[in-house]
Amino acid sequence: MDNPLFFIVVIIAVIVLAVFLPRWVRRSSGSAGDRESRRISTSRLDETLRELGTTIVLHAPEAVTREIVDGIVLQQPRKFTVLPDGGYGIRFVEPDDTVVRLIEAEDGTHLQVEGFREYLGAPKTTQFWAELRSQVVAAATARSIVAEAGRDVRHRRDDTTGSWTLQ
Repeated sequence: MDNPLFFIVVIIAVIVLAVFLPRWVRRSSGSAGDRESRRISTSRLDETLRELGTTIVLHAPEAVTREIVDGIVLQQPRKFTVLPDGGYGIRFVEPDDTVVRLIEAEDGTHLQVEGFREYLGAPKTTQFWAELRSQVVAAATARSIVAEAGRDVRHRRDDTTGSWTLQ
């Protein structure tokens, strides 16, 4: 233990650790934070896409369903808009950030999201879509029209525009 070479090696090892250890800790903790952030973002996006893919079926002709939806949409112009092409817009920034359509089918009229835009990396109209669906179901039930969950639809992303359309 009286060997000075041993103390010099220990001192050099401490200096090297003091230089490189903080960089290594910052780098490894930063990459762990990035991985966790991506995981959380992906799970939130999956949840959002599942919500926007939910449809409802009203067992009524399209004209009756349109009357119900128009009544709800026209009462809340800050959230919803009747679009000129017969669809409905859900507003986050623009009146048509999310476009909802009525689709007539054999089992009734389907209410579904046709497409939507994302802002800051994610769709922002999920809550308004859920609110519109629940209000339509409540209004249909009040008129003795059967409303139930329809089959889920899936959307695909256009990477150039940041918009999503039916798959």
